[in-house]
Amino acid sequence: MRAARYGVVALLVGAAATPAHAQIESILQQLEANGHARVIVRMKAAAEGQAWTQAASVYEQRATVEQMRRSLESSLAASDLVIDQSFSSLPFVGLQIDRERLGALLSLSDVAGVYPVTVERKAKPQTSSAFEGPAVASSVPSIDVEDAWARGYDGDGLTVAVIDGGIAINHAMLSGKAVGAACFSATFGGDTFTQCPSGQTPEIGPAAASNCPFGSDRCDHGTHVASVAVGNDGTNFGVARGAQLMPIDVFSEVTDESVCDPDPAPCELTDSLAVLDALNYVNENVDTFNVVAVNLSVGGGSNTGPCDSDPRKVVIDMLREKGVATTAAAGNQGSNGATNAPACISSAVGVGATNDGTTVASFSNFASFMDVMAPGVNIRAADPAGGLRTLSGTSMATPHVAGAYAVIRSAMGEAALDEIDTAISVTGLDVSRTGQNFTLPRIRVHQAILELQGINIKVFNNVIGSRTTDVGESFIRLHNSSSETGRARVTLRDAETGAPLGRWTSPNIPAHASFQFDVSRLESEAEADTVIARDDRTYYNLVVESGFDGSMQHVLWQRTAGVLSNMTSCPDGVSGGERTLLNVHSPNILQYPSAVRVYNDSASASSGVLEIFNATTGEAVGQWTSPPIEAGAAYEASLSEIITDIETGGETNDIADSLPAHLNVELSSDFNGYLQHTILNRRSEVLTDMSAKCALGNNS
Repeated sequence: MRAARYGVVALLVGAAATPAHAQIESILQQLEANGHARVIVRMKAAAEGQAWTQAASVYEQRATVEQMRRSLESSLAASDLVIDQSFSSLPFVGLQIDRERLGALLSLSDVAGVYPVTVERKAKPQTSSAFEGPAVASSVPSIDVEDAWARGYDGDGLTVAVIDGGIAINHAMLSGKAVGAACFSATFGGDTFTQCPSGQTPEIGPAAASNCPFGSDRCDHGTHVASVAVGNDGTNFGVARGAQLMPIDVFSEVTDESVCDPDPAPCELTDSLAVLDALNYVNENVDTFNVVAVNLSVGGGSNTGPCDSDPRKVVIDMLREKGVATTAAAGNQGSNGATNAPACISSAVGVGATNDGTTVASFSNFASFMDVMAPGVNIRAADPAGGLRTLSGTSMATPHVAGAYAVIRSAMGEAALDEIDTAISVTGLDVSRTGQNFTLPRIRVHQAILELQGINIKVFNNVIGSRTTDVGESFIRLHNSSSETGRARVTLRDAETGAPLGRWTSPNIPAHASFQFDVSRLESEAEADTVIARDDRTYYNLVVESGFDGSMQHVLWQRTAGVLSNMTSCPDGVSGGERTLLNVHSPNILQYPSAVRVYNDSASASSGVLEIFNATTGEAVGQWTSPPIEAGAAYEASLSEIITDIETGGETNDIADSLPAHLNVELSSDFNGYLQHTILNRRSEVLTDMSAKCALGNNS
């Protein structure tokens, strides 16, 4: 037996485009265990100029595939091999072989490769530890999608395909959403039986994926997953609550105890061939149903790196070319450095699970070649028996990501998929697992949209409300450093609960200008259901979105003490004065005189040149040149000194009387140094550094 086995290995290694060693072993193990094995064969054209290409149209692919299949059928006939399954536009067929015919199959000139059909399971729901999170319906808000809904982005008009077991499409969260339903559950071998409603496979039709017998659990998993992706009953929402659902059933009933193990027989299983069939169906119907994402909460095996020899990569790549993301569950073995297939395919989006925060779930696989993390602990979603149920697993995390792609696509319809992937990656919260030296991004949907739209977002915490006058009065300053006029949008949130209260849009802010707004203006002008200022609220958190590059500050005026304080803080840290100072006081503000410090970081003495702008209009006021500053030294000038010596139009003028209250100061690009802005609070003789600010846009 050993000699015969390695004789077959030699044939495999000698064939062109052969499977990897692990795949060879898998085929041989099936042959030794059962005397036969199911395989996927990749066909190649017998003549030049007839090769199948991914870039060809579906019509051209179908014609080429038909020609290749006829040629292969003729070659197979000599070895008594028959094609069991074929695909209209993919260069693959499925068939069953025995040991004697494997070598013959590999020797055929029109065979490009042979791959094992692998058994795959639903990424089974897990039991979560109590510390990992409560059983609450908070996972959807935790990925920052409600702000996207508020802006009208919820996946409306788009479709998410869910390839799973049965899906109860009449559940209240899924009612009216199903389009293009299909079933690829198969019958073969005398121990595997289709679960398609008609008993025939494939089956296409309104209820094709909804064989959900009363008392059976075959629709539990798929229904829960689908509702996380697109559910909406008016009260309970999935991520892409406005999107439609393409339900596809690929699970068959298996009676063989050895195949079902460790589950009892009969059990529900699928395989890589059925999933390939389903992906092919989605690929051919992308335009018909406007599919933008595919969810695969199924998998098998353990892969310590990308598994790009998997035949399904071909169609996943084709879907990517059409802008469709294929999300796949990484698996629930709690492994480090390994994932299930098909999540290990490099062009799929491999998804792991966290709690509603940034803790990696104990059961989740976690590997550097995965793509993204999402909530998968105690996820409350649809139960096919009615109502809701709570499940945990990477199966539950994956539809959060599939739904996210639909929401993002509804905001950015023309964005390339690579751009969306990048936005998800750079805006996600970094998460890691103890003992691992890498991080993966935990998805934030609205942040990704803002990144794609060129809108930057920052949060000011604990901004004082207008009714809390004993503490002080808060002012927000927004600076536009770009060359075009821009606006900012501010969401007012309750600082204690985070609940959104209203949204306020700034007036147009000219280039080089910085507008200052007191909080009472935001309260009174915000779009809100109730007047915000009527509540006795001490603090707000302000979420600031800008469509321009620049910076922002939070300034507190302590009226009774007569002190201005810079209260600016940012999630990613404040910047200093650097090369721009905001709202520097002109000499007309006598109680709070400003001074500017110019630091020379170069290796030799040089003079710094300051460009002065009207902070309200952004118009240039003039230019000021410092005396020579020694290397490593600083020069401080009061605004009175600067304005006295300012150059306007090539002449020196006394313009103090015509100046606005606030000026913006920018350091010229040819000086190697930075700036600092200080204010003297004359009543209390307190000196305050006003340089700190949060960067917006590309300055972040």
